Amino acid sequence: MCTNLKKVIIIILSILPLALNGQSEENKKISFGVGAGVSLNNVYNHIREAEFEPKFSAVLITVNAQKQLSNRWNLLSELDYTHKGPKGHKINYFVISMLPSYKIVAKPNISILGGPYIGYMLKYEAYGSVEKHEDLKNYDLGIDSGISFTTRVNEKLDLYISPRIEVGLIRFSFSNHISYQLKTGIRFN
Repeated sequence: MCTNLKKVIIIILSILPLALNGQSEENKKISFGVGAGVSLNNVYNHIREAEFEPKFSAVLITVNAQKQLSNRWNLLSELDYTHKGPKGHKINYFVISMLPSYKIVAKPNISILGGPYIGYMLKYEAYGSVEKHEDLKNYDLGIDSGISFTTRVNEKLDLYISPRIEVGLIRFSFSNHISYQLKTGIRFN
């Protein structure tokens, strides 16, 4: 793993508990959740003349923690396992995102969210063969944004659904990722 990427992951994992617990006593509410989803994946900004087709993936698993900062603001941290890449490519990723969210409607709870993500590539296959070349990076940085719809099932459990878009800001190989996602899951209060 790239030394700089290790440092970034260590910093994010070090700051996360502080960010989640560093607020006043009245805002100590932290909820944890699990979920799954689907994504439509593609690439953009390819440096060569090439046409790619989007690929649908049913592999998107997420665990998250959400810290209530105020009546309207939350901080959502997610760890996802996902497949990215266009048709013919199988790219397995871990993605960590830190997403401030703002509640625009209280009942039902509708929030907008957005923030940075960092991804780490576990495996890259192109048309059935494992790829390794000098331009292939093991990490991906970008922006994750979307909307979250949450409904309370009972006092201890929320159900959420969240359409998202992840846009890679650096080239992981010869292009950048773009992923349209739909996540759904439960969050324990």
